[in-house]
Amino acid sequence: MGCCSPEYRKVVEDQEQKVNQNKNDKVPLYGKIVSVVIIIGATITFVLL
Repeated sequence: MGCCSPEYRKVVEDQEQKVNQNKNDKVPLYGKIVSVVIIIGATITFVLL
């Protein structure tokens, strides 16, 4: 199987799709909660000062 054969290209494209799917991780829930708490805290501090 050479580098330019259609089968090789198909295998490589399938592997790329699998890697791209694994990289699409979303921000975990605790990360979102921490971000919201920081933003709310900063907003409250800004309004009170």
